[in-house]
Amino acid sequence: MMKKLSLMAAVGWLLLAQPAFADDGPKYDPRGTKGCMKCHDVDAEKPIMAIQHTVHAVIADADSPFAKNNRGCESCHGPSAGHGANLQDDEVRPAPAINFNTSLGLSPVKDREEACLNCHQKQGHVAQWQGSAHEQADVSCTSCHELHTQNDPMLDKKLQAEKCYSCHTNERIDSNRASHHPMKEGLVTCTDCHQVHGSNGPSLLTGFTVNETCYSCHAEKRGPFLWEHEPVTENCLNCHLAHGSNNMRLLKVRSPYLCQSCHMQKGGHDSALNLPGDSKFDQKGCVNCHSSVHGSNHPSGIKRHR
Repeated sequence: MMKKLSLMAAVGWLLLAQPAFADDGPKYDPRGTKGCMKCHDVDAEKPIMAIQHTVHAVIADADSPFAKNNRGCESCHGPSAGHGANLQDDEVRPAPAINFNTSLGLSPVKDREEACLNCHQKQGHVAQWQGSAHEQADVSCTSCHELHTQNDPMLDKKLQAEKCYSCHTNERIDSNRASHHPMKEGLVTCTDCHQVHGSNGPSLLTGFTVNETCYSCHAEKRGPFLWEHEPVTENCLNCHLAHGSNNMRLLKVRSPYLCQSCHMQKGGHDSALNLPGDSKFDQKGCVNCHSSVHGSNHPSGIKRHR
């Protein structure tokens, strides 16, 4: 009987002691999302109501932040009961546990990253993020993505490039040149070529090589050709500038001078500069005759004339 009473006393002591430790932990706002919306409505200085029109707020989706434990905004911002509490006039409102806004002081990149990766890494969206060029440069998810807007600019073809240009200024300059990929026209986006969350290819390309990435759109240049042009099979960037150029067809240098960087004296011409007629000053230059410059499958196409 005494042993039974001693065991019950020990269990009772543990039960009484446990809440003291639990109360010391971080607290969530018991009002949930309603507490946040009270201050951050459509007319507030920092409105967040638009998030309700995004996938993050779909309560019917068990994987969305708003559906997890009914914590709403705090699924991403962490336990922030103090941020939503009623304060006296002389009190300073503390920032949320994980803060993505500069006005209240940004949380460390690692904390902001983890808030997003908790969901997106499990879903395989950012499987190669760790160790990627952007991760090593301390770029966080919210450096590019906007969650409190109905349309995230990174998912909008017409807005995505502008967001990337905020860091990649040289690419902005190239995209405004006479010959360019139609990025500012909204027909091609940066993520058509680059896997921004991490890649096995160079420069975060979607393919393992430059050529493989280019062939995803320019399949007619892939070959195989009976008569190959070696610089083409090696790397498209031997001749082209990917983002933009003042020469036609994104060429590094206008023809025939680009061709002459390799073909100083070749074929039936006395000299590379002694071309028939005035074709060397023509916009197409060598391509006037050597039209299949990427490669030819014609039996007589060894010179890539056809």
